[in-house]
Amino acid sequence: MTDYHCHLLPGIDDGPSSVDESIEMARLLSKAGYDTVYCTPHLIKGRYEADNNSVKKSINDLQEALNRNGIPLKLLHGREYYLDSNFMDYLDDLMPLENTSNVLIEIPPHTYPGMVEDSLSAIMRQNLTPMLAHPERCELFVEKKITDVPRKKATLKSLFHRINSSPLPLPRQEEESDNKLLLWMIGNKCAFQSNLPSFKGIYGEKIQATAQYLDSLGVYTHSGTDAHSPGGVKKLFGFDELQ
Repeated sequence: MTDYHCHLLPGIDDGPSSVDESIEMARLLSKAGYDTVYCTPHLIKGRYEADNNSVKKSINDLQEALNRNGIPLKLLHGREYYLDSNFMDYLDDLMPLENTSNVLIEIPPHTYPGMVEDSLSAIMRQNLTPMLAHPERCELFVEKKITDVPRKKATLKSLFHRINSSPLPLPRQEEESDNKLLLWMIGNKCAFQSNLPSFKGIYGEKIQATAQYLDSLGVYTHSGTDAHSPGGVKKLFGFDELQ
């Protein structure tokens, strides 16, 4: 299995602060069934500004540490770009998820749709594919219809199935959306990455309901843990409960 969104690198952003903590996270992710993890540290001007070369070096160093510790996890590079007014400063040196054309994007609160469309269009003009991180956590994609979606408790088995299910590029016929930005992104073949904790209600009922609604539309193409710490991985997969 592949985790398409994870903050595994030490000392790069708000993820683990030490190599030992990163190794423990990797061990838990491997225990959960992952064999490949995209390391996607934040890139937010004025806050988390490690350059691409620093990210790649950190990945290489951590991969060597995992190999020494016998943890069978392959690390691949990526970034999580913050779509604020500073994003265009990084446009000429974007780092897609390794071996793909996907550029992982986080839309901040209070962003207006026109700015999103302009920024994503600039990405697409470089023959790259915008990949929206956890749209269920973005106010722009919350719809009134989500109140009608039954809230089912997510199990470990259902989460794994969600990771391995085939991507659905267009909404299913039985569900429709009137969200113009969402339809614009679907029409332009953007990718959508769900957070597994969203389906378990870890971020709250509103985000859980939104995730289930977007899933009913069939928009999700990738999935990730968005893990930042060993504790986050344990909580997601219930490892503390099993001990």
